[in-house]
Amino acid sequence: MEHRAPEAVQRCDRARFPACEEAKEPGVEGDAAGDEGSTDPAQHRRGHGLRRTGTYGAEVPAQTLSSIVVDAVGAPIRIDLSGLSATDRDAVVGAWDAATLTIVDGVDATVSPVRGGEDDEMLSGLSSAVTQAAIAARSGTLWMLHAAGLAAPDGGVVALVGRSGAGKTTAARALARSWGYVSDETIGVECDGRVHAYRKPLSIISGDRPFKQQHSPVTLGLRPLPSAPLRLRRVIVLDRRTRPTPARLVPLDLPDALVALAPHSSALAALPRPLHTVATLLTRSGGVLRAEYHDAEDLVLLVRGLMTQQPGGAPGPTTGEDDALPTVPAPARVDTAAIRYRRVAVVDSLAFSDGRVAVLTAEHDGRGTLRILSAAASVVWRAAADSTRDEVFDAATLGRPDAEATRSIDGLLAQLVEAGLLTVTV
Repeated sequence: MEHRAPEAVQRCDRARFPACEEAKEPGVEGDAAGDEGSTDPAQHRRGHGLRRTGTYGAEVPAQTLSSIVVDAVGAPIRIDLSGLSATDRDAVVGAWDAATLTIVDGVDATVSPVRGGEDDEMLSGLSSAVTQAAIAARSGTLWMLHAAGLAAPDGGVVALVGRSGAGKTTAARALARSWGYVSDETIGVECDGRVHAYRKPLSIISGDRPFKQQHSPVTLGLRPLPSAPLRLRRVIVLDRRTRPTPARLVPLDLPDALVALAPHSSALAALPRPLHTVATLLTRSGGVLRAEYHDAEDLVLLVRGLMTQQPGGAPGPTTGEDDALPTVPAPARVDTAAIRYRRVAVVDSLAFSDGRVAVLTAEHDGRGTLRILSAAASVVWRAAADSTRDEVFDAATLGRPDAEATRSIDGLLAQLVEAGLLTVTV
């Protein structure tokens, strides 16, 4: 992931989400109160007419099952057990019990565990395969965040977004003894804020073992989901420091929040009007906070205080406007030999009140790139509607260019062309 911030264009490349990469934090036992309550009772899976079970090894012995179906961000994924030994089947069923569905109307995909040299290798590979299948199935329908999730009794979900090693699994393991365990890897958010859980096994590094161990949430004593519908309450970007530092929560304005979240969003470019969708969700949930901390225990304390808060207004003065691009008719051609600048097709763009503009583009393979344009670059970008250099200058300077403006606009045009946001034709 490359983050580059030249004078006019701040770039955030977002590769396709690496589904095989999961949290690698060592777990901590922690000391969380409120661990009373039942094991996960059968609950109706919202919006799909499916039911999950949280008590496992129920009527049918695991060793005799040919497959199970799990709920992964709202996608029913079948795990084919037919090629496994009785012992391996039991291990898979036990690890995935918190996500297993008991009533299924159909499946979106089927994955088959691959037996390697160790149980850890097989279960770790299976976890990655289910995640990848779920992301493919829900592409274009959900905002999918590489995040841990925790649910309050009223259904409010706090999402902890971050790279592997940032502390997602550690925080989920400690906090989910008091709050509902949503995921340690991926959560899916509908455009109206409803959240789809992914109650997969927690992936935990243990000592010098080469593969992450997969631990059932129920075995770890984590709490079930609340009966209330899940809705996004707050998004926190994890910023784990290498040196001891005072733990704190820092509000991010919307442009910075988009830059921070884009690398951790799966299939973002496949969503309808993705920047507008995400901006609306973030504003409704009170904006994004960056958690700066060193010790995992400090993160637990920071998050615990947010679990009971109701969302407020978005932080900072910068808010998204409806459209970055006004309707600009292409100017009449005067000199067919003149160099002309034209905006490339974009997936979505979003203007901010301070003049900056977020622009999301996508490659044919689905990879997306988010760029934040400065206020000056935004004016030049808007003006490039199959326009000559002089026409861009007139639009950007209101017809009153001077020597300094000429140098500045030439530099902005060069940066926008280099960034791939403008094409040059003759």
